Amino acid sequence: MIRDNFLPLSRPSVDEDGIAAVAEVLRSGWWTTGPVVDRFERMVADYLRHDGNEIHSVALNSCTAGLHLALLALGIGKGDEVIVPTWTFAATAQIVEWTGATLVLCDIEEDSLNIDIQKAERLINSRTKAIIPVHMAGYPCDMDGLKKIGADRGIKIVEDAAHAIGTQYRGTKIGNFSDATVFSFYATKNLATGEGGMVVSSDEELIGKIRKLSYFGIYKEAFNRYGKTGKWFYDIEELGYKYNFDSIHAAIGLAQLHKIDVMNNRRKHIAKVYRNNLSSNVLFTADSEIHNHIYHLFIVRVPSSIIERDSLIDKLKQRNIGASVHFRPLHMHSYYRGRFPEDNFPVANKVFPEMLSIPMFPSMTDEDIEYVVEHFNDLVRK
Repeated sequence: MIRDNFLPLSRPSVDEDGIAAVAEVLRSGWWTTGPVVDRFERMVADYLRHDGNEIHSVALNSCTAGLHLALLALGIGKGDEVIVPTWTFAATAQIVEWTGATLVLCDIEEDSLNIDIQKAERLINSRTKAIIPVHMAGYPCDMDGLKKIGADRGIKIVEDAAHAIGTQYRGTKIGNFSDATVFSFYATKNLATGEGGMVVSSDEELIGKIRKLSYFGIYKEAFNRYGKTGKWFYDIEELGYKYNFDSIHAAIGLAQLHKIDVMNNRRKHIAKVYRNNLSSNVLFTADSEIHNHIYHLFIVRVPSSIIERDSLIDKLKQRNIGASVHFRPLHMHSYYRGRFPEDNFPVANKVFPEMLSIPMFPSMTDEDIEYVVEHFNDLVRK
């Protein structure tokens, strides 16, 4: 039987605590960057900290802004090359070109959809200054291998952790490994504020540079110039941007942070049910004990010999089940196609026609999960 209401691919988790937190900020009159943002930054840093490793953080209006400023603060610019996996959203690649650097696309691992580190190493030359690994769907990249490349070659590692708040690699949360790690708090993410992002690093000076760049190149104290103890004076010290975070979104983030582990555990439970009950014809992306997957997305691979992927997505939607594709590899898009030969990406080309994402969000009920399993299996059988 077809359900009456549509089950989306994702849905933010909202509770009364979050609503009350936003109302409190609205009543306070301090809506933009201020004390609530400071508290959110500190609490995320505390959440990520491992074995006394000092974590510094700066909240921004998007993960894209964080990636852009991280590269700028690390000195990446014209004449440099930055390696990015082809299997990612546009932001990971476009921020490279915003800095004036040259984008270099790399193929992926078939089981994880993460960057293929061995292929990335073969792309390195004297102009290579950074690699941006993407923890696809919340499954962490091989951070030991990436750290070694960075140390051996003098290459900066900037993690695109848009999908990975709470992900652990060998028992340590993502955010403790590289020169800079950038999270997304977009509405569909595991920790969602609507819009927003954050850069974290053990390098306090780097975070200070990013903070200054995030608000027109003005030092941090300028945010307080309208308060009772603030000074009117401010100084523009360098060319900057308008990427700062605001207190309304930070209030949502604080409410979400209190339950992030509960929400991530629910995602892992849903993933376990899917893995145990979806058709044996379905292939799953990697998971393991040392790569703690927090399932921002649940991506499955259905062989084309069974059913054509786009047809399956259409049929799922006809049964009121949301489905989509994450992602169309960058080298397939019009903007990049002429610059990156298709033959350079045999793995991405092979798996792309068979990949799709199905509903995954913490507020899914057991009945929702059973409905997806039943109808997905029915369509695959037919």
